[in-house]
Amino acid sequence: MSFYPPDVSLRCRAVARAGSLDGANADGTAASFVCGSFARLLLRINDGGLIEDAGFQTNGCGFMIASADVVCEWLRGKSVTDLHGLNDAELSDVVIGSLGEFPSDRAQCAEIVFDALRKAMATHRELRVNEFTGDAALICTCFGVSEDTIVGVIASKNVHEVEEVSEICRAGSGCGSCRMLIRELIDVEIAVSRNKSG
Repeated sequence: MSFYPPDVSLRCRAVARAGSLDGANADGTAASFVCGSFARLLLRINDGGLIEDAGFQTNGCGFMIASADVVCEWLRGKSVTDLHGLNDAELSDVVIGSLGEFPSDRAQCAEIVFDALRKAMATHRELRVNEFTGDAALICTCFGVSEDTIVGVIASKNVHEVEEVSEICRAGSGCGSCRMLIRELIDVEIAVSRNKSG
């Protein structure tokens, strides 16, 4: 009798995405403070933003292995612009849809994989920003949106949430690695507006 639910056991017996990945240009690792396990996601993303391949490494349990394999399989062939900010609910739906609901004490196994994915996308974003040669700072690498454009949207539309910026200029709605920077730009603009009015 298996220790894991049937879908998790089946995935662990037929893992397809484990190991190193040649040509990876996005690499993120996250660790669990609960069990000490880690997950590392490796992606190969082409110049057009297509995720050509994805792989993982982990020392985690079957839940983490199965989660990582499912997420990597889901990522292959997707464009970074289709990732919708790496929304927790959507990522959870991907894992649950393939593996079923995890016990509550094992939900963190999938969350570690999601965190590793976000870190991988952040390293890819950093690589793209370093390659950018435009005049203004590039914030959203998925859609090529500059800092000047985002600040203009925030100021002219009286924006207070990242989602509002995404609706107007798409920044932050792809891989999601720029969402924290957009939040900082919003906070700065709000502070500047308060100082002007106060």
